[in-house]
Amino acid sequence: MEYPLETLTDNKEVRILVEEGKYIKYTYIDPKTGKLIKEGKYSLLLKSETSKRHIFVIPLKDEKSMIVKDDIEPRQIKIYDKNNKKEISF
Repeated sequence: MEYPLETLTDNKEVRILVEEGKYIKYTYIDPKTGKLIKEGKYSLLLKSETSKRHIFVIPLKDEKSMIVKDDIEPRQIKIYDKNNKKEISF
């Protein structure tokens, strides 16, 4: 089969779309101090037309990170937008 050259990786693999959609990236702070719980710790909420995924990312040594959990998220999550001083739902 032939694929556009732009979709091939250096390893001669083809990038194939599985889903597309929106995402939100958020981090965690201590509610009393307002300081980050852990530098580099964050979550990603990925939303397509058919699913919503919640991915937790924890920093490791040597500038690497580990995905701790990849769940299908059935509920709506509220996140505080400190720039606009309001909560948003995703």
